[in-house]
Amino acid sequence: MLVSELLRREPVKVSPLHSIAEASRVMVENKVGSVLVVEGERLVGIFTERDLLRAVAAGAPLDSPVQAFMSRNLITVSPRDTVYRAIELMTTHNIRHLPVVEGDKLVGVISIRDVAEWIRRSMAERMAEAEMGHFVG
Repeated sequence: MLVSELLRREPVKVSPLHSIAEASRVMVENKVGSVLVVEGERLVGIFTERDLLRAVAAGAPLDSPVQAFMSRNLITVSPRDTVYRAIELMTTHNIRHLPVVEGDKLVGVISIRDVAEWIRRSMAERMAEAEMGHFVG
């Protein structure tokens, strides 16, 4: 299965100058654990729940811009990469959100929740096939 098949919604984005409070509100409103930080159409970072915790722990004012705490060295995947490749990157780099880019274009983001749901569906399909084989055989 390809990463493109896990993309379910438009990416949630903010600008680098959005405040930590604004970015947090956007995450809550959209029920996501991260926002992609963009300048125009260019992906420049990601601001996650972990980045928010780091900012709070550092005593940063909530009106500080997300660019001060966003993750900049992004690990990304292509829509044509396999889900297995995405899982490998997430576990190797201990990340829960993976931007999906095609060339210079931001396509979306997948989360550990998307991957877990894919695994759950795959296991359910295999179990159903095994049950059907049991009755047929």
